[in-house]
Amino acid sequence: MSTALTVPVAIGQALRPVLRLMGPVLDVRATAEGRAGSPVVVCRASPAVVRRRVAASCAVYVAWDNRRGCRYVGSVCRQGPGAVGDRLAEHYAHRTAGAARRTSWCLLTVLPLPEGIPREAVRIAEGWTARLLNPADGSAHPRVDLTQTPATLLCLPTQVR
Repeated sequence: MSTALTVPVAIGQALRPVLRLMGPVLDVRATAEGRAGSPVVVCRASPAVVRRRVAASCAVYVAWDNRRGCRYVGSVCRQGPGAVGDRLAEHYAHRTAGAARRTSWCLLTVLPLPEGIPREAVRIAEGWTARLLNPADGSAHPRVDLTQTPATLLCLPTQVR
């Protein structure tokens, strides 16, 4: 019996424009396992659970509250399969905001990106995701150039990562 969660309807609807935009850059290989065709990994917002369920080293992640509201959008691009869980643990350990995050972030949706994707593309994907979801928390998202989608960045020559 699988303990995997499915994307709640309200979250799926909120993510629809993000998935339309991000589809070309998602890591299809990483998203194919047991998610009924969905590119989104959804799990409880617990670092240990995320480390077990998410193997991506590069991803955009979204924290949701218990009312299915978008609380936070972030990205990670690091070595190792536990990158997203490690980043979530850092959020929870934050000296001033950690306790509130641990209380209000209930679900995490993760959009895995291909390993080796340029860091700039990851940041642009985060910026677009935040622009489309308008999270309640966090305001340090990358600015987006409206003419440059995440897919156009994949066409650029590889840069220093």
